[in-house]
Amino acid sequence: MTPESKTPSILKISIFNSIIETLQLAISFFFGVYFAQIGFSGAQIGIIFAINIVTSILTTLPSGFSNDAFKSKNLIGIALVFTAFSYFGLSISHNFITIILLFFTGGIGATLYKNSIESLFYKNTDKKQIPEKIALYQGLKHILLGIGMICSGYLLKIGFSFENLFFIFSIIFLTMALLSQLILPSSSTAKLKLLKYKKDILRPKVLYFILILFLFALHFGAEKTTYGLFLNKYLLLNKFEMGLYMGTAVIFMAFTVFFLSKKIKKIQPQNILLFALLVSGLGHILMTINNPKISLIFRIIHEIGDASFFFFLFYGITKLFDLKRIGGNAGIFTFTSVIGSAVGALIFGPIGDQFGYNIPMIISGIITLIAFILTLKFINHFIYKEA
Repeated sequence: MTPESKTPSILKISIFNSIIETLQLAISFFFGVYFAQIGFSGAQIGIIFAINIVTSILTTLPSGFSNDAFKSKNLIGIALVFTAFSYFGLSISHNFITIILLFFTGGIGATLYKNSIESLFYKNTDKKQIPEKIALYQGLKHILLGIGMICSGYLLKIGFSFENLFFIFSIIFLTMALLSQLILPSSSTAKLKLLKYKKDILRPKVLYFILILFLFALHFGAEKTTYGLFLNKYLLLNKFEMGLYMGTAVIFMAFTVFFLSKKIKKIQPQNILLFALLVSGLGHILMTINNPKISLIFRIIHEIGDASFFFFLFYGITKLFDLKRIGGNAGIFTFTSVIGSAVGALIFGPIGDQFGYNIPMIISGIITLIAFILTLKFINHFIYKEA
């Protein structure tokens, strides 16, 4: 496949991933509300999320390295079968133990999918026109995800049950598993040589960014455990208003990555990182103002910061690593993010329950600002050159 023919491949990957991530994320922030609705206690909900986190920790690195040894699209097909099974189970069972097992299965599927689709993206960039390809991949996802969140909230408001949504999602995931083998491009494979991965990672700029990524990812844990409850219990929004709030903010992420793809040569990647951390942290703190409209403005600002960070992350990974080993190396970054999210969930879940669902947002925002200060001091570590 010639470099010029990679762009249609990136388009296929982007459309496919946008559909999958919309289905996965458009409902996930409602899980806390759903489990409370069917009678689970706070402790039970915490256990369910913990199982999902543990599964991600256990499977992230193996799935990352697997994408260098096996065809990514085959792993994507397997992942989506796991996900379909999980959603089908959720549509027919309210049993606590069963749901734990389903979240374990779904966690494997979600982690394997994330690593595989991102590996497929990286290997099809050919390090050509990287900003434009990132904008297509991330921008399309954010647009559909925002619309999906709004639609999910609307369907739940008008009485469409969670169980019906889960069943429909399971059918779509199974269909997409079959389509993945027909429409997704292939990817290169390589023999696993752990010493080369070690050499790739043990570089100052890589290690330092792993630290910054960990600090940044702590706020994912705060959002995973308290975001939906913050909107529902603190801002007093109904399900449709929650979807509208979340979806509107996410759509602005698309505008951000399209803008950055056009301006990256003038802005410079390291300045994108500084902007991302500053804006994300401030937005996360100020979104806790107890006025839905003002809160939404700062949530949009936060999402602009997050989008800038993700753009920088993708750009950096394509610059730092050999494409033959990019699946395993990208998996290490994903693992760092998962660990940060897990630690954040363990810390901020109880804090939100005890002190209010706004407090985790404030604390995690402050930690992101600490990451900004560290980056400002050591900004030269983030100046990228071709790998």
